[in-house]
Amino acid sequence: MHLLRRLPPILCALLAQALAFVGLVVLARLGLRFPGFVWVLAQAVGAVFLSRALELNVRWILMQALLPFLLRALWGVAIPAWVYFGLFLALALVFGGGMLTRVPLYHASRDAWVKLETLLPDRPGLRFVDLGCGFGGPLAHLAQARPDGRFVGVEASPFTWLVAWLRCLPRPNVFIRLGSLWRADLAAFDVVYAFLSPVPMPALWAKVRREMKPGSRFISHSFEVPGETPHCIIPVKGRNGARLLVWDF
Repeated sequence: MHLLRRLPPILCALLAQALAFVGLVVLARLGLRFPGFVWVLAQAVGAVFLSRALELNVRWILMQALLPFLLRALWGVAIPAWVYFGLFLALALVFGGGMLTRVPLYHASRDAWVKLETLLPDRPGLRFVDLGCGFGGPLAHLAQARPDGRFVGVEASPFTWLVAWLRCLPRPNVFIRLGSLWRADLAAFDVVYAFLSPVPMPALWAKVRREMKPGSRFISHSFEVPGETPHCIIPVKGRNGARLLVWDF
């Protein structure tokens, strides 16, 4: 079960639905007969139970509960095949990078943006990178606050990258790159910021220790590095437990 919890949330959700469906098939094979609505309700309950066991958050659990009823409502409705392809393509463009890296799309609060600004070195020409920059909110804010700095965002999901690129386009000191954060050379930056998930933190810490130069700073939004104590922790508004964990090299 511990290994399953390390899967991306979307794969955990699909797995929960699949296992719940297998359970219903077994019950039907045993000769149990129920009205259609009861089967749909049982699918939803089973998926919710398994989702909780896999430690999915409340939003995922709510979607898990609604999905069987939505599918039942659409059963038999004539929907063109291109609609399904379009939905799949949209999901791949928005969440494709997260599925590969096991990093969901998180959004830092505006309070986090402001407190990030206070953690930037007070010297001209600073270089900052946001690993997994999402829609680019922190970068746009910091670039406006510190026009003397150079701000880089790295994003693996194409649509998310495009939104961040368009959002930061008016800022000449922001550069949004489409690609993997694992290919970024951290030695080129004074501050490295990441709002990822617990899964990649050990590997990211190894990369940080290997590449970041003396005098630089690493900031993780909310997620700890196992076995490592940050030099300071700054609470921020937003999701429960939101905070900035700071390490100075």
